[in-house]
Amino acid sequence: MYKMTSLGLSERVERVLAYLFFWISGLVLFLVEKNPNVRWHAAQSLVTFGTLSLLSLGVSMLRGMLSWIPMLGMLTDASLGLLLYMLWWITVLLWVWLMIMAWTRPTYRLPIVSRWVRYLV
Repeated sequence: MYKMTSLGLSERVERVLAYLFFWISGLVLFLVEKNPNVRWHAAQSLVTFGTLSLLSLGVSMLRGMLSWIPMLGMLTDASLGLLLYMLWWITVLLWVWLMIMAWTRPTYRLPIVSRWVRYLV
């Protein structure tokens, strides 16, 4: 069985909870949990979904600002909309994937993100 954490839940459950509410639950667990494995998953959630949220926000703001410019807005609206759609699907697929991996493989690391997470944990 999995060991208990400082919050009184099993480590396995807390690893999944780190991803449940995207970067928000990652931030909360990163700040309050002492278990290093849970903290890793929380930091990975924070970096992954925080970056994707900031990218989506930036693209949305750019799309909104360019929509006021008559010709440029028409030219860029479809491509920025497609980029937002792709970012949304990447976020959803990563969310499901990371929760499954957190449940089944306690030491799962995303290839590129793990380099950044190493500095947080």
